[in-house]
Amino acid sequence: MADHLPNLSAIEADAAHKILDILSALDDGQVQRVLSHVQANFDAHANEAPAFARGIAGPLGKLNCEIKARIDEHTHTLFLQQCAMRGTDASSAVRDCVYALVHGKTYQQMVVEKINHDAKRIDVLGKLIGPFCATEFGGHHG
Repeated sequence: MADHLPNLSAIEADAAHKILDILSALDDGQVQRVLSHVQANFDAHANEAPAFARGIAGPLGKLNCEIKARIDEHTHTLFLQQCAMRGTDASSAVRDCVYALVHGKTYQQMVVEKINHDAKRIDVLGKLIGPFCATEFGGHHG
């Protein structure tokens, strides 16, 4: 049985098989609701502890304000499916939506713009003052 789940340890594969066995008694909609509920529970617990003690720096400063909203179960299930299809988590998707609503760009777009801006600024500084690498890493001597 464990060979069907090659990326899991024996204990993880055993747990997965037990879960799949239990879910096999449910229809597709029920399975989605159960899995969405479980994922939401994990997401809620993951958001309880701060990722970094000083907050996460975003393009406009620290990300230290939390937004919560209540939505219906059907929409929540569809939202989690959309997140899964896009390879993102619920928190990142909500953050992107808020930034798009307020700033006209998603958070991810703003991060990329800031990175590009910083890279251009470093490039301009390099042209103005010349190379500024550390000598121990093969930088300019003298």
